[in-house]
Amino acid sequence: MAPAKDLQFHRIHEESNISEFDVFIAGSGPIGATFARCLVDAGYNVLMVELGDQDTRIPGEHKKNEIEYQKDIDRFVKVIQATLSVVSIPRSQTIVPTLGPAAWTAKDPDQMWITNGRNHFQGEHNNLGAEAVTRGVGGMSTHWTCATPEFLKGLERPVIFTDTAKDDAEWKILYESARSLIGTSETEFKHSIRHNVVLEALQQAYPNRGVKALPLACHRLPGNSPYVQWHAANDIYGDMFDESAKHKLNKDKVKRGYFKLLTNTRCTRFELDTGATAGHRVGLVEVQDLLAARLVSESSSPEIDFYIKAKAYVVAAGELANPQILANSGFGATTDRKVHIIPNLVSSLVMAFCQIALLQVRITYHNTIQHENPWWKAAVADHKKRFGGVDPLPIPFQDPEPQVTIPASLERPWHTQIHRDAFSYGEVGPSLDSRIVVDLRFFGMQEGVPENKMIFQKGFKDAYGMPQPTFEYTPTAKHAEETQRMMNDMTDVANKLGAYLPKSEPQFMTPGLALHLGGTTRLGLGQHMGKTVANFNSQVWNFSNLFVGGNGTIPTPFGANPTLTSMCLALRAAYKIAQSLKDGFSPALDSEAMHPTPASWLSWTTDPNDPNFPIHAREVHREI
Repeated sequence: MAPAKDLQFHRIHEESNISEFDVFIAGSGPIGATFARCLVDAGYNVLMVELGDQDTRIPGEHKKNEIEYQKDIDRFVKVIQATLSVVSIPRSQTIVPTLGPAAWTAKDPDQMWITNGRNHFQGEHNNLGAEAVTRGVGGMSTHWTCATPEFLKGLERPVIFTDTAKDDAEWKILYESARSLIGTSETEFKHSIRHNVVLEALQQAYPNRGVKALPLACHRLPGNSPYVQWHAANDIYGDMFDESAKHKLNKDKVKRGYFKLLTNTRCTRFELDTGATAGHRVGLVEVQDLLAARLVSESSSPEIDFYIKAKAYVVAAGELANPQILANSGFGATTDRKVHIIPNLVSSLVMAFCQIALLQVRITYHNTIQHENPWWKAAVADHKKRFGGVDPLPIPFQDPEPQVTIPASLERPWHTQIHRDAFSYGEVGPSLDSRIVVDLRFFGMQEGVPENKMIFQKGFKDAYGMPQPTFEYTPTAKHAEETQRMMNDMTDVANKLGAYLPKSEPQFMTPGLALHLGGTTRLGLGQHMGKTVANFNSQVWNFSNLFVGGNGTIPTPFGANPTLTSMCLALRAAYKIAQSLKDGFSPALDSEAMHPTPASWLSWTTDPNDPNFPIHAREVHREI
């Protein structure tokens, strides 16, 4: 194969003494981490690249674990805002009417600013105006809510096998493994007064809707501490960054494979192997050293661009970056594509939000029942003893927040989070005591339709030199009606709990703010080829060694947080890669039958005696 560009191979080949890695992974978030953990612990050599840098002490750790944010959750709002980068800003928003008349401005209104997400082609009426990305080791898991619910069967959950019993069995083992890997729990807030007040109030108000604790990836610190350890990508990596564990043996006595993460490295494009005898095959991946790029001009320079060679390639860089990389490779979504594999479908959540202050009756209620619960009684008594003379609210200052959900149903197809957490909005000011504030976030679903799409303009680049995305998005009539019912439901729930905070009354949020963009590289069965990107092994159609991972792979409409489900699909895909590395790669065809994921492939996730069993209480200092 003659490469399209005359570039050198990246120095990592020489440093590692590996001429061809088993697997290349673009993206270091939870999904990239899932692929890496499975394959490295199975003995394969994996190279991962990340566009951003490491900005946490432990690679990929949740930033909310910093003590200052656990003491004051509202301060974390600024951290999230600083981390997110909006991806498509209409040119109309770049006009500043109050700018001084003498300042330079374009004379032609069609030629406005086009830097840092300002998009000449983006319409304002059909934009996902708040859609944003996080660039850095761990991705959005460094600031996510850690909500890890399962998808509802028959509505959100994809169908891998048309045989219902077979499909149920597959999802059961995948979800069980994913929950263990990320450390999901529903009991970490059981000793919270506020949590129980909200939970019991809603269980009494809605006895038939399955009100329960919100599943969260976290664990409470020992000694019934008021603090929890929030889980993120670092919990999936486990001890992979621990130098002393690099030669660790798995249960079959196979030595852990080589693993290296290159930060500040852009995955630019995949290059086809023109010598492939069947279907398509990726021969090389081009990457750019972004630190070296600071020292040269914006034009391409051989000194900053390199090739990396691997047997299999995984793009798990996010629901926007995945199709961006594929489009830049000429595989679709632009007019100069070599291979058409991106059908351009996009689905996004419609989110309703409000904040309430708990009703007086709720506070009175918890005072009347707290004596029946020993830990509750002791906590309130201790607080009154220390602060009773100055604090009128009988809730300890460090009482954990509520974390409650009313699960989606076929009758009410929306996901709910009734809690107190930090987002890029909804900050509570100092004039109100945060202990009585509860956030309500309801997430409506939107299926992918041909009219809703994301395209990449040829020759128009974003701040990182990749094709600029442009959205064309309008909710369908069916889902618009559902979101109206969802809003009515949210106001009903809110009124059961409290009074609205000024400026946080019930409202629909800017499209894209939920940050759960789906369907951009969706999976499907054989009959869906042409409308999907890959099969349910996450193997791109007609390719032998190219795989996709992340929330964009989910083909169904969903309201619940998608990370746990995306991890399930990555666990399944990692097995396919491992098998192909043993038996040889063949193109993904519509005639290929899907097979269940063997229990033996995932047994390490649930067997405490396995040397690779996920241990989330591990608190060690690990550096790249």
